[in-house]
Amino acid sequence: MGWEQNPQLKAETFLHFPSCRHIEMPLNSQIEESIQITGLTDNSIGRKAEFGSEEDMYRAADEIEKEKELLIHERGLSEPKLSVAPEMDIMDYCKKEWRGNTQKATCMKKGYEEVSQKFTSIRRVRGDNYCALRATLFQAMSQPAGLPSWLQDPELTLWAGLAELRTAEARQKACDELFTNEEEEYSLYEAVKFLMLHRAIELYDDKEKGEDVPFFSVLLFARDTSSDPGQLLRNHLNQVGHTGGLEQIEMFLLAYAVRHTIQVYRLSKYSTEEFITVYPTDPPRDWPVVTLIAEDDRHYNIPVRVCEETSL
Repeated sequence: MGWEQNPQLKAETFLHFPSCRHIEMPLNSQIEESIQITGLTDNSIGRKAEFGSEEDMYRAADEIEKEKELLIHERGLSEPKLSVAPEMDIMDYCKKEWRGNTQKATCMKKGYEEVSQKFTSIRRVRGDNYCALRATLFQAMSQPAGLPSWLQDPELTLWAGLAELRTAEARQKACDELFTNEEEEYSLYEAVKFLMLHRAIELYDDKEKGEDVPFFSVLLFARDTSSDPGQLLRNHLNQVGHTGGLEQIEMFLLAYAVRHTIQVYRLSKYSTEEFITVYPTDPPRDWPVVTLIAEDDRHYNIPVRVCEETSL
């Protein structure tokens, strides 16, 4: 039965995803069928994004090889690798990364100068195909604000303890520990992909019923490769983390899935109205806000430490 014939959203079965231990997602039989067809339940999903098993599409080949060698060396020393680097001064980072005087370098420098008026530091995020998910979730989970309901579910035993941590320091320490544990980290990303799929089905169902839906969902299902949730799963969500990252339209879906407003400084769009882009464009007022930095709309870093003047 096709999606258009049965877009019922209420969960009728529970599917346990092998690479997401301790996580059970309520899904109807139709989602389960699509997952079986596309192979999303294969343990290989989420593991191919690890260095050494799939090339990163976002960076130069020599840089990828150096990162792989570094990771192998660190694993040999049995030292955990933090996928979100320690913070450093944001303008020091800019000077290190953008030393030339090309048009792009100048644009990046001006963009970072603008961001530095709000934030003093930056944390570099590992640039694999989970980058958008990693940056968003690290930022969301580090904040002392209350966690969204989906992270407080008792079934999510790996992260339920975060709900009890109220200070920024405690949350930060817990997140640093989580993001050095590859098994738990990648399980989190795969769980969020399920949430994105579940939210997409809700939006698709509402659209088919003629109900009002966010405009991004109209564009999401207008693509030839994602005309329904089944195609979205097979051609897009199933690829996130190993052969591709999130596209811009899917950043809206991510925001709806995790119930956070995602504000992104798009440095390549400096001096345009797109320099600061918000996903979604008209978010609910009660959603917490996470802020990211994007140099090329594919790789995201995290600004930290709000300037005192800004916080006041």
